[in-house]
Amino acid sequence: MGIGLYVGFAIVVVVLVELIGADANAKLFLSKEASIAVFGGLVSAALINFPKSQIVKIGMWAKVIFRSPKKDLLEEIVLLLRLSRKLSREGRPALEPEVEKIQDGFLKAAMTLVMNRVDPREIKILLKEMIEQSQGRHEQGIHFFEQMAKYAPGLALIGTLSGLVKLLANVSDPKTIGPNMALALVCTFYGVAMSNLIFLPMSGRLKVSSHEESVHKEQLVEAVVAMASDELPIVVQEKLYMLLTSKDRSLVAKRLEA
Repeated sequence: MGIGLYVGFAIVVVVLVELIGADANAKLFLSKEASIAVFGGLVSAALINFPKSQIVKIGMWAKVIFRSPKKDLLEEIVLLLRLSRKLSREGRPALEPEVEKIQDGFLKAAMTLVMNRVDPREIKILLKEMIEQSQGRHEQGIHFFEQMAKYAPGLALIGTLSGLVKLLANVSDPKTIGPNMALALVCTFYGVAMSNLIFLPMSGRLKVSSHEESVHKEQLVEAVVAMASDELPIVVQEKLYMLLTSKDRSLVAKRLEA
């Protein structure tokens, strides 16, 4: 996402230079009035539309968007396969030391349920609820950025209309027509750029991340339920391999042998 944002800004700059000329006044696109209308308006709209409990989560959503995920999904699969083999050989008591070392909250909760002999059907219900709750949290962020994408062009229009009113009020003075028209168009530029270069891509990134996470967790749930049902390790392995490519299966096999 971070690289994409830089590329987007670079494209905008190149296009502007080509359109207005390298010798044109760059200050045309640095308007205090336009900034107040668009950016100030977005802050106001966010504070009105969303409760404080969601506003404070913007930093958390930004981390998901801009920071590459550090979680190794294949490593989680390898871990479950090892735990499945250990469970088959030594029984549930042998899992406790390994479960305590698990860093991921979802996986640790799942294996704790297995270790405590919770009914497989109950485990599946509980884990599905955890996934739904996680998706609900993601939906808050997606909705936030989608709403901001809707507000930005509308607020830009307010600034544009203000500039046009100012232009028409002073139409008798030719010297003011250019600056007032520039102000009107800069407001539109800010709003459209914020909507299509910032907010919509951010909401899209959160959607993709949420979907990938939920698909991976669903895959883990099926394997965990199989372990709770005392299925053979080969059955657990096949459930984990369902969504993996041949290349990823080979990588998992190599890590298991290491």
